[in-house]
Amino acid sequence: MRALATPNDSPKTVYETCINSIANTDLRDRLNLVTPNILVAAGDYEQKAKAKQLYSIPSNNCKNHEIALGGVTKKELKDVYSSHMVDRAKPARAIYDLLLSQAPLGRCPFCGFGQVSTLDHYLPKAKYPQLSVLPLNLIPSCRDCNTGKSDAIATTAEEQSLHPYFDHQNFIDDQWLYAEVRKTKPATIYFFVKAPEQWDNISKTRVQSHFNAFNLALRYSLEAGNEMVSLRDILVNYSKSMGSHSVKKLLEIEAKSFTGRHSNSWETAMYQALASSDWYCDGDGGFL
Repeated sequence: MRALATPNDSPKTVYETCINSIANTDLRDRLNLVTPNILVAAGDYEQKAKAKQLYSIPSNNCKNHEIALGGVTKKELKDVYSSHMVDRAKPARAIYDLLLSQAPLGRCPFCGFGQVSTLDHYLPKAKYPQLSVLPLNLIPSCRDCNTGKSDAIATTAEEQSLHPYFDHQNFIDDQWLYAEVRKTKPATIYFFVKAPEQWDNISKTRVQSHFNAFNLALRYSLEAGNEMVSLRDILVNYSKSMGSHSVKKLLEIEAKSFTGRHSNSWETAMYQALASSDWYCDGDGGFL
């Protein structure tokens, strides 16, 4: 997970920019009338996000055609986002694009390697339509993380996935993502979560929930497999010219380099695992 700076866009400005582009006068008026409700929901979201209690916000389980807020249906609230923020012809699209651009190097903060191409609703708009265009609820993400994550809604503190705007400090600084080399032919990498012992139990469970929700074990394993194919020629040359100890040294250097950039990247975990495996460094891992 990557930490992102918290958006400073005014929820009121964003919401009004979206609904002011609506041509249907009746719909625009009804959406205007629920502005106070939208702002109350925005304030509640921010307060609970800072307290790591977003799971406590009740979901809205009404049907799309049913009234969700004031005189507005769930579909109409959701469409404020899909039709009046995402649409490239609408004024609020500039806000959408600005939020997308906040991801460093365009990398997805949820997985750390995917290319950002969309905004993900941390609390899904299908269950929380009042938060459809709340900037704090809109996270730049890759398409795989947005569409492939678990659709389960957290009902406890432990079930919450990590929030790039609010879960910083120990989730970023302390290593909790690790890997091990599996003795297959060729070698494969297995990724797993091991949170620091000094963490509280909720934090320990949350990183596991995040890892599971975004299917990171499989996705990281696939990335590692591709990287190891690319490594093969380099490691063969090192081993033949300088011996297996040089392979281990090179992998240790790579591990240290990636650790300095991101403690919980799949590259950090992979290179640490490769460097610590004598079986792999001796060439038994399939690169010779």
